[in-house]
Amino acid sequence: QQQQQQQQAQSPGSVFYENLCMRAVNQSIGRSIRHKDDFAAILLLDQRYSRARVSGRLPKWIAQRLVHCEGFGPGFGALTKFYKHHSSNPKK
Repeated sequence: QQQQQQQQAQSPGSVFYENLCMRAVNQSIGRSIRHKDDFAAILLLDQRYSRARVSGRLPKWIAQRLVHCEGFGPGFGALTKFYKHHSSNPKK
């Protein structure tokens, strides 16, 4: 409901372009992870993804796993940790 109220406050053109953008983002996420044993790091390098209005439009299984990093160093550290974890715990 809150998301609907925020969309109503936006111009119709802004809503259209945001919908178009989020559809493209969601399609690209789907192309990187094809089945349950896949894993991938998806880097969304825009501060807008930290906003609830935008991150709420991502698939829930992605939104629940978002990691917000302030800068390159912490982001690279989180990415390294992610790949170390998944390479040492392969699914069969």
